[in-house]
Amino acid sequence: MPHAGASDHWERLWASGLAKGDKFDVGGPSATLLGALRRLDPVSEGATALVPGAGRAYDALALAASGFARVVALELSPSACDAAKREIEASGHPRAASVEVCCGDFFRHTGAYDLVWDCTFLCALDPSVRERWAAAHRSLLKPQGRLLTAIFPIDASRPDGSGPPYPLSLDLLRRLLQPAGLHAVEVRETLPASEQHRPGGFSGEAETALAVWAIG
Repeated sequence: MPHAGASDHWERLWASGLAKGDKFDVGGPSATLLGALRRLDPVSEGATALVPGAGRAYDALALAASGFARVVALELSPSACDAAKREIEASGHPRAASVEVCCGDFFRHTGAYDLVWDCTFLCALDPSVRERWAAAHRSLLKPQGRLLTAIFPIDASRPDGSGPPYPLSLDLLRRLLQPAGLHAVEVRETLPASEQHRPGGFSGEAETALAVWAIG
């Protein structure tokens, strides 16, 4: 595998013909992201965004639709990249050309972004690479950039931390991101039902929180 945190479990699922709205696929943009975008300041001209573990690029398309000039949908799975390209083409969205599907390793990715959206990416990685995950996010942000994290799944029924997906918590993200030089500028530990992240195959009790991080 390209890095220790990457499981071939995900490529097998995509290669098997993962349907829209099945298992971890939401079938559309995350409700957590849509809620966050409604609260964000207006997007500045030429702003860029990154979505690691982008899947079918629903969220990347939503970011482009909100005004980001360039959105990179980053995926390690070749089959997921193919699915994302098909989804973008089929969307017919006038901002679809602003989305760039990049098939590659997050830990080797370079760039500087105004916004990074991490949703069900950290929870898919092996815990052994969590500190590298935090450092990589810090390196990919512009000085005034923001990292948005959907903290999901928050699942008290799995105290052993089994996964993937691995259960997350706000405290865990603080312990990872603060030493990397990021601090929380907005925290929403309780989201309304309309903003809970809900994958298509979800049937459990896990909850979602949202945190926005800045350098400093």
